[in-house]
Amino acid sequence: MQQVTRSEIARLAGVSRAAVTSWAKRRDFPRPVGENRFALPEVLEWLESRQVHGSIRAADDGTEYSYADRIRRSLAAATPSHMPGMNLPGDPTTVEIDNLILRLTLIFLRERDPQGWAGLNDLIAPNAGAEGARWLIDRIATTAGKAARRHGVSPEVFAALRRLTPEGVPEVRGLMSGSSELGAANVHTLVDAYEAALPPGGFLTPRTVAALLAKAVIDDSAESVYDPYLRAGELLIAAADVAARPGTLRLHGLGPDAAALSLSGLTLLALGEPADLRPAAQARRATVTHVLANPPFGSDSWLDRRPNTDWQPFPPPPARSAFRWLLHCIEQLSDDGRAAIIMPRIAAVSANAREREIRRRLVDDSMVEAVIALPPGLYAGTSVATSVWIVRRAPGSDQPILFVDAVNLGVSSGGRTLLDEGGQADILRAWRSFLADRAAGRPHPGIESLSAAVTKAVIRPKSYSLNPAEYLPGPIGLRAPDAEAARAGLGATYSRAFHCRRAAEDAAVVASQPLGAQIVRLGDVCDVKAGYSYSRLRAEERSDEQGVPIVLPRHLRDGRIVADKPPRAPRATAKALEDYWLRTDDVLCVRTGALTAPAIVRPTESNWLLSTNLLRLRVSDPDVLNPYYLYAYLRSAAGTDGMKAFARATVTAYVTAADVAAMKIPLPPQARQQSLVAALRALDDEVVTARDLAARVAETRDVVVRRLFGGAR
Repeated sequence: MQQVTRSEIARLAGVSRAAVTSWAKRRDFPRPVGENRFALPEVLEWLESRQVHGSIRAADDGTEYSYADRIRRSLAAATPSHMPGMNLPGDPTTVEIDNLILRLTLIFLRERDPQGWAGLNDLIAPNAGAEGARWLIDRIATTAGKAARRHGVSPEVFAALRRLTPEGVPEVRGLMSGSSELGAANVHTLVDAYEAALPPGGFLTPRTVAALLAKAVIDDSAESVYDPYLRAGELLIAAADVAARPGTLRLHGLGPDAAALSLSGLTLLALGEPADLRPAAQARRATVTHVLANPPFGSDSWLDRRPNTDWQPFPPPPARSAFRWLLHCIEQLSDDGRAAIIMPRIAAVSANAREREIRRRLVDDSMVEAVIALPPGLYAGTSVATSVWIVRRAPGSDQPILFVDAVNLGVSSGGRTLLDEGGQADILRAWRSFLADRAAGRPHPGIESLSAAVTKAVIRPKSYSLNPAEYLPGPIGLRAPDAEAARAGLGATYSRAFHCRRAAEDAAVVASQPLGAQIVRLGDVCDVKAGYSYSRLRAEERSDEQGVPIVLPRHLRDGRIVADKPPRAPRATAKALEDYWLRTDDVLCVRTGALTAPAIVRPTESNWLLSTNLLRLRVSDPDVLNPYYLYAYLRSAAGTDGMKAFARATVTAYVTAADVAAMKIPLPPQARQQSLVAALRALDDEVVTARDLAARVAETRDVVVRRLFGGAR
């Protein structure tokens, strides 16, 4: 009896995995017949009566089409890369990885070692059961290891194979038979299927983002490329794809675990790109011409075990800081080498003293060439905001830094944000025109609302901020959705709602665990400041058209600043009020009148002005207190009650900066804060998506009514 996992049901039925999770919670849904597996006939029977909704019906779905019909069609047309894999023990993600690693191994052998492949097909296992299956898997790993050595690749990339425990030889032979039709062209599809099975928070670098990094820095001088944190080898693959001389790049990388090492090595081998990949425990100096990196943020790593003296001439970055990865990447570069590194957006404005000093040294030594703010939501399962930093090893001339604000160059597809080829081209055009002007000794004018070349003299007074939003008047406008996305309309929103619901369910579990917190005074962990006094900027001095936007209490809505046409301060006056400028991740609270919920400042509101009746809370050290955690606490009933407790009993309630600084809040360890922030963001995303869904449903209803009865929009 054929069995399928939830991710395989989702893929075959053309729905999100969250949708399948929702189905599985119904009392009448088939019960698992194995660990995390369902009998396919039972699933088909259950789905027979569930028709595909019109708003998400594909062009080739009939009007009476059920999800069972979809699965049968998918099975009939599926290539072996989409067929269910072996029944293996473990959670769904581990099973997906194990099947993928074996498929990639088989593709590698068939494409690169035909003799070894033929020998495996001729082997006779000692028995047909589990023991014989493990014996056959061991022979596959041994044969692949020998072939890898001939390509100069460590056999350690096959270590994960030896943990496989299939139920019998027929399963292994079945996968071998199916894989005989696969080749290098199927590798990307296989890896995409693997990412779809990852839990929330697990993701690969999107192909267009990986290509952006590679195209930005890989040029004719490229001889070797290093990735310090392998996921599936996607950055090294992108580097090889854009190299001027295919097959000539020396590729190096470190794997955080056996699965990542195997997956990356096998993906590269299956594509014909051998690489020197090692476990992180075997890290060594590998001088290379280029580095491409998408390291983890805020998690423990082998870099945390390096002594503080290793970071000179820079100050030692805080533990788990993204700057550890940045400095490590710079260390690996040869003279005039160049690196493109994905960094968290907060790194550009971090108030941590050591991180600010690292930024200062990088800027003053002209080691930072460009900072590119990417659209949020590019990575599966997380809405983390990131930027690309392009840096050089050797100090350069006294040159400006290019800032590119591409936060709105993303397009929505299937409930996820993508950086399409058009957005990628816009970013590369800005970068390449900057390089061309610099090489010719010309001033670079930038591209209106997208990029600007900024001198050190402008950057220094801003605490060496590397946030593009601080140097550009505003991000480029949203790209118009393509025709297909417009047709998807309501269906795409339903799909996103399913994804958000699954993430929110996981988040609720995380948030229900004990805080494990100490109690601290707010004033000890952040700076609390009231807005400027009325005498310094009177209402009659404001403008509705020109100047710096001013945030008023009424603009704080749903945890954000919502101001279509905010009042503005004359630029000269705003300059004199620089102490009241906002930065990304500042938390704002109302201090007089109705004490409404706080808001957190986004990059697009950086450098706006804090008005009279607001308080600004700026975290002193994000390694101690996560700004989003602070915002979430103040928004909670406990935080609101704490504020109200300080409110003065006058005609109009108000709180002072000293009152808020004296408030006590629970402060969990940093790792717990990170997990809570991820969970709370997931819950916030569910709220936003639910509102969007309601609005789109109403809009769709109105369209139908207008078509029926006519009338103006």
